[in-house]
This record gives sequence, C-alpha cells and structure tokens, in this order.
Amino acid sequence: MLRRLYPLAAGAGMIVASIPALLVASLTMAAGRVGAPSGGIDITIGHAAALDPGGVTEPALALLGLASLGLLAGMRAVAAPVSGWPERLLLAWAVSLMGAAVVPHAGVADALVAIALISMAAAAALMARRFGEDTRWAAVARPLEWLALGAGGGLAVLTYVALPGHQVLIGLVEWSLLGIEVAALAFSAVGLLRVASPARPRIATIMAMAATMENATSGARNTTAALSRQ
Repeated sequence: MLRRLYPLAAGAGMIVASIPALLVASLTMAAGRVGAPSGGIDITIGHAAALDPGGVTEPALALLGLASLGLLAGMRAVAAPVSGWPERLLLAWAVSLMGAAVVPHAGVADALVAIALISMAAAAALMARRFGEDTRWAAVARPLEWLALGAGGGLAVLTYVALPGHQVLIGLVEWSLLGIEVAALAFSAVGLLRVASPARPRIATIMAMAATMENATSGARNTTAALSRQ
C-alpha cells in the first residue's frame, strides 16, 4: 500500500510547485501587457521576448515552461491518462516556451512560440477526450474541452492574421491564445489536485496503523519479558 501512496505524495508535491508558478507566470504576463504600449498588440510574443531582454516576457515564458514541466511530472506520478502524444505535446510546449525565453533571435523565438501554441492546443484536445474517459479526471474534462475548442479557434484566427491578415493585431491574438492555453493548464492542475489530495488522509491512516502495531508489539514484548521473569 505504501508503494501506491508514494506516487500520490509525489503528485501532491508537484502541485505545490506548479500551481504557484503558473499563477506567478500569469500575473507577470498580465502585468507586462498592462504596461505595454498600444503598438504592442501588433508585436508577436517572440519579438517581445527577443527585442526587450529586460522586460517581463522572457521570465514569464521561462517560468511558464518550468511550471508546465512540474505539472507534467505530477500527472505522470499519479498515472494520469496523458501517456503518448499528450505527454509529448506538453513537453514540446514547455521546452519551446523556455527556448523562446532564451533565444536572442526574434525569428527563431517566433517559431518556438508557434510550436508551443500549436502543441498545447493539440494537447488540450487530446487530454479533454482522455479525461472524459477517466472517472478521476471527469470533473475537469468538460471545461478543458471548451478551452480546447477556444484554442483551436484561436489557432485559426492566428493563421489568418499571420498570413493574409498582414500580422495586424497578431500580438493581441497570440497573447489571447496563450491565455486560453494557460487556463487549460490551470484546470489540469486542479484535476491533479483532486486526484493527489487523497494521499494525505491515507498516509495519516497508514501512520496511525503503524503506530498501533508498534505499540501492540511493544506491549507483547513487555508481557513476554514479565512472564519469563516469573
């Protein structure tokens, strides 16, 4: 039974790291958008990261990527239905975001951000279907499904804006799509919290049972010693 509890405890530990990191990254990005000039809505996320090395875009992307890795590790620890393509796509999302945060070339950063956005949209769609088939994750399947639809629509708008739309408002579209996908991660983190939370009472029960057995063993030893002396 203890072997079954170790993954749950590991998942709970990953929640402690991933959820605050997601929150901080989201607040950092929101603060950066509030303080950005009005022309920033026509600047891609990759350009904002590469051309403004002292801004908030780079650390926000890096923190978001790290938080996503922690979330993925937590879901793997509790055997979430993300094996295969969902796991690979989440990994591509996280690595691409961290790459966009450190690459100094704007064109490469734009390509990495595009890979990240496409990967997370596909991962959200796959996870929504798989979560709906798993009773442990069914509670977050429906909102994740709506967010996956929103991410798909956002990709369609981004494709139009990037090609025939002459990149007008492309920054606004990218940041909006990124916000939708961060929300999908947040709901996945909530699902992880629901699955991993039973670890605490179970561990407490195991510890209480172990203490009771130890007390019983000590009592038996004392009784045996007293009888032997008589």
